[in-house]
Amino acid sequence: MIVTMRAGISPKCTRHRVAMKPCRIGEPTGFNMQAYACDVNGCTRAYNSSRGYFDIVNEQFVQQDNEQQDCHRCDLPMYLDEVSSDRMEVWRCAQHDCDYSIHLTPNPARN
Repeated sequence: MIVTMRAGISPKCTRHRVAMKPCRIGEPTGFNMQAYACDVNGCTRAYNSSRGYFDIVNEQFVQQDNEQQDCHRCDLPMYLDEVSSDRMEVWRCAQHDCDYSIHLTPNPARN
């Protein structure tokens, strides 16, 4: 499957629950990818539709699978789109032409 991130998404940081900023991140292979990064001072969290959520620590990508939801239709990593006042989370698939979403109550140990 070719992974194509849909335009206009606004992923939230899974730690700070704020909108992440679009950016380009260089992989160790020299390939630059479109991604989103948390703008909170000191936060290392980033998101990309093919990798999902990950951290950038000492210029290395560190995957955190316990903070990730995968699409039940295309198996790609979804993004945290909304967090309501009662802490309900809405996760959406970022793949172009996939509109899958789920509503979850977060695990209290994660927050």
